[in-house]
Amino acid sequence: MNRKFGMTLKKKILSMILLPVLVLGLMVIILATTVIKGALIREVRLALQSVATATYAAYDQNAGDYVESTNGDIWKGGYNISKSDSIVDTIKEKSGVEVTFFYGDRRIMTSAKDQDGNRILGSKAGDVIVDKVLKGGEEYFSKNVSINGTLYYGYYVPVYQTSGASPIGMVFVGAKKSEKDAVINQIVYAIIVMVVILMAACMLFGFLFASSLSRSLKRSIGAVQSVATGNLRTPVDEKLLKQRDEVGDLTRGIKRLQDEMTKSIELIAQNSKAVLAASGTLESTAKETTHSMQEVENSMNSIAESASQQAQISGDASAYVARMGEKIEQTSREVEDMKKNAAAMRDSEEETAATMERLLEGNSEVEKLVREISQQTSQTNESVQKIKEATDIIASIADETSLLSLNASIEAARAGENGRGFAVVAEQIQKLAQQSEESSKKIEEIIHQLIEDSDLTVRTMEQVMATVFTQTEHMQQTSQMTQEVRERLGVSMNSMAVIEESVAYLNTARQEIVRTVQELSDIASQNAATTQEVCATVNTVTESFGSVEGSTEDLRSIADGLEDSMGHFSV
Repeated sequence: MNRKFGMTLKKKILSMILLPVLVLGLMVIILATTVIKGALIREVRLALQSVATATYAAYDQNAGDYVESTNGDIWKGGYNISKSDSIVDTIKEKSGVEVTFFYGDRRIMTSAKDQDGNRILGSKAGDVIVDKVLKGGEEYFSKNVSINGTLYYGYYVPVYQTSGASPIGMVFVGAKKSEKDAVINQIVYAIIVMVVILMAACMLFGFLFASSLSRSLKRSIGAVQSVATGNLRTPVDEKLLKQRDEVGDLTRGIKRLQDEMTKSIELIAQNSKAVLAASGTLESTAKETTHSMQEVENSMNSIAESASQQAQISGDASAYVARMGEKIEQTSREVEDMKKNAAAMRDSEEETAATMERLLEGNSEVEKLVREISQQTSQTNESVQKIKEATDIIASIADETSLLSLNASIEAARAGENGRGFAVVAEQIQKLAQQSEESSKKIEEIIHQLIEDSDLTVRTMEQVMATVFTQTEHMQQTSQMTQEVRERLGVSMNSMAVIEESVAYLNTARQEIVRTVQELSDIASQNAATTQEVCATVNTVTESFGSVEGSTEDLRSIADGLEDSMGHFSV
């Protein structure tokens, strides 16, 4: 790691520990040499002040004023201060300080002695002392008071007469400066030494702490870097795990991160393999589904073609039925003509002889008409057969449509959820096929009845033909056969009624067939439109499955990439 422009954590910790310790130590030393020394000097001053005050009280307890005698002694009432050496010596012995009584600015009694053991008397106080104490009336502390060449800490207390307002003298108490300074310096030096020792101990502790923390962090960082390279099997220092501090928390966090990453990577690896396998399965399923949908599309195209063919056949059947209707109407008109002719024959039977020639012509016309009716009946039978063929084709188409609908339902079931809509369409197609089959059966029943009626008509025509032939052969026997002709005419009238009823029935059947064929045509058109919509839907589904197939290929690529990425980690 590049630390050219930065400090290591160890240096930062040392800086954070040592710099405050150094600053604090220097501050303590400065305080020791200034504030503490000043405080000790203040203690000396207070002590000297107390002794000076007590000394002044000892002198001032005597009644009377301070007066100077003729021999120069100073008296306080009846007490000779100039001879009070016992007081000053006792005070010096008890407190260890020098005591001097000034009368004015002159020493009249003192405990201070010279080298010869004589008391130092008669000397005067300095000008500063005189100004401050005698003239100013103030108590005064001096750090440099020289007595016979020796420096003292001195404290001056002004002395007043009992009734006086101005000082007449002063009491001096002094402690040797060298002794007090030695004690003060000893205390200050002791504090400084203690501070230095504490500073050294703090520095040593900070260095050891920073070194230990740096080593622990380096081991933790090494474990993190090893994990970052993909090696999740990197061991973690057990000692660091057992530490009950932030480093221990960090190490336990790294261990927990390593364990969680191991679990996650293993789970991701398993999932990537599962995704890879699932993408392969999905891809093959998509291909199979696409192939199935293509087959369904082909089937639906076949259904569409069959539906179109069914619609065309239904149109042809409708045309056939229309032509059959025309023939039936023509037959009906011919039957009406036959009824008229039969009536004319019945009116003319009494004039048989006179109208024989017209009867023969009428017989010829009847014969001709019967032949035409027979031909028309044959044509009707042929039309009926064609209709039967058309209904057979419709039934075949319905069967084929039902089979294709069944196949479509099977394919929709294979498609699963995506083929549900297609299954509904297939079910509708199945219903339409069933309706077409039922309609074709109904048409077949009608055609069967029509064939039976046509057969009856043919047989009737044959009877008419036989009758006409008989009339022609026995025309010479008209007189004998008039009654027979009348009876035959009755039979003919009955046959005409039957034919008229048959023609009416055929007309009704024709109308039903026309309606049924029209319904079949509409159903076929609807089937064609529905199959076209289904084809469009199948095309859309096929395209969608093409997209699914492409997506599965992308999913497989992603799974391959994920599998490659997992190779970076070792668990």
